[in-house]
Amino acid sequence: MAEKVDVTIRIEKADQGRMDEIVEALKSGGLDHVESHQRFMIVNGSVSADSIDALRNVKGVASVRKDGVYKTQTR
Repeated sequence: MAEKVDVTIRIEKADQGRMDEIVEALKSGGLDHVESHQRFMIVNGSVSADSIDALRNVKGVASVRKDGVYKTQTR
């Protein structure tokens, strides 16, 4: 099984009224730990790295971006 990655998904403005439907489709595509922010038209969650392309194919999704992990430098 592929590792889980955190993602930020941007929803098309034209599909704002379908936000709940799109979130359900994303969950069906493997998205877990879902946080939906309708005001900003984004959805955050985690997904298997193998499933990122499936999320990109959901109608109403503008983009899917892997979240970066930043670490402080130690001296």
